[in-house]
Amino acid sequence: MNRATARRTVPGARVPDGWVRLTVPTVPDGMRHTSWRRTLNAVHPGQSGVDALPGHWLNPGDDVTLPASTLLLTADKTATGTAVDTRTRRPYTTEDAHLTVALVTPGGALTTLWTRHYARAASAFGQQVINRAGTLLTAHPSPGAPPVVLVEAQRPNRRAAPCRHNCGADVAPGGGHLVGAGRDAEVEHWPDCTTPAAPPVPRQRRTCDNCDGPGRGHEATDSSGIHGRVCARCAREPSYALSFA
Repeated sequence: MNRATARRTVPGARVPDGWVRLTVPTVPDGMRHTSWRRTLNAVHPGQSGVDALPGHWLNPGDDVTLPASTLLLTADKTATGTAVDTRTRRPYTTEDAHLTVALVTPGGALTTLWTRHYARAASAFGQQVINRAGTLLTAHPSPGAPPVVLVEAQRPNRRAAPCRHNCGADVAPGGGHLVGAGRDAEVEHWPDCTTPAAPPVPRQRRTCDNCDGPGRGHEATDSSGIHGRVCARCAREPSYALSFA
C-alpha cells in the first residue's frame, strides 16, 4: 500500500494559526485495507468497538492540519485465517491488529506513546485499551478540533457504485475515490466528475484469494462456487470455509 498514490489539493483549505501540518501514516505493505487511522478525542467506557474511543477519521496518505498535542490512534491489520460466523454461517477472514497511539508534536512529527499487538482484532477495543486511552488523554487532553484536509490521497473504490454527486454517472472499480468510512462511505469520480481518471490496469494478484496472505499456488472453489487460487494453508480448508468475493 505504500506505492505511489494519486493526490489532489483541496481548494480553499488552509492551516489555522498555531496548527501543524502532518501526513497521515500510510498502511504498511502487507497490511489489509481494513486498517485505519483516527484522532483519539475521548473515552466512552459504556460503548463498544470504535464508539468507545470517539475521534475523527483520517485517511492514510492525506496531508492534514490539526492542533499539536492531538493523539493519533492507528490500527494495522493482517489476515490470520478463516472462521465461520455463528449467526449467518458465512465464512469470513480473521484478522489481528497492531494498535498504536502517537502524539502530534509542535513540529508536526509523531511520537509513539503506546503500542500493542492483539492476536484478534476484536480485542483491540477491550477494557485494557480503553483504560490506556483514558490514561493518555489525562496526560495529553484532546484539543477536540476536527482536522482539516489539505491534500487528499486517492482511496480507489473496489466495486462499481453511483457517484455521490449529481453527475448521473456510475464510477468504475478503481476509477473513483471513497469518501467517509464504514457504512457511510460513498464514491465520487476522481479527480472530478468532468475529467474522471481512467480505471487503472489491474495488477496480477500475488496473494491468496481467501486470506490475502502470500502464496496462490493451489486452485480451489469457494463456498459460493467462485474459482480461485489460494495458498497452501487455505488449500487444506474445505470449500465451505473459503470466500473469494
